[in-house]
Amino acid sequence: MASRAETLELPSAAVAARLARRHVERHLSSLPRGRRPDARLLVSELVTNAFRHGMPPITLTTELHRDFLRVEVADSGGGRPRRRARPSADGGWGLLLVEQASDRWGVADGSMRVWFEIDR
Repeated sequence: MASRAETLELPSAAVAARLARRHVERHLSSLPRGRRPDARLLVSELVTNAFRHGMPPITLTTELHRDFLRVEVADSGGGRPRRRARPSADGGWGLLLVEQASDRWGVADGSMRVWFEIDR
């Protein structure tokens, strides 16, 4: 059970990633120092993907659990995000980064909701 959950609606604009990082900053002191850059990078990546490839509204939900921080980014676009088997020079690295830098991640069934968790 989450000890604290917060949802923020983000603008469908380039500034969304910066606003999302600022929102997540409040929770970073609960993470080990070495994991804080991972959280910043991953929230930036997911929000940027939602802005570039999704449809408004974009929402960011953070849940601070006893053992981990969960971050979810959602938009109203169609389809389902997929990690490319072989990223190319021009893209496809985002979900690979999420997979590598988080402790757990996933895509909610049938939606454009991508989440990651980083252990505390």
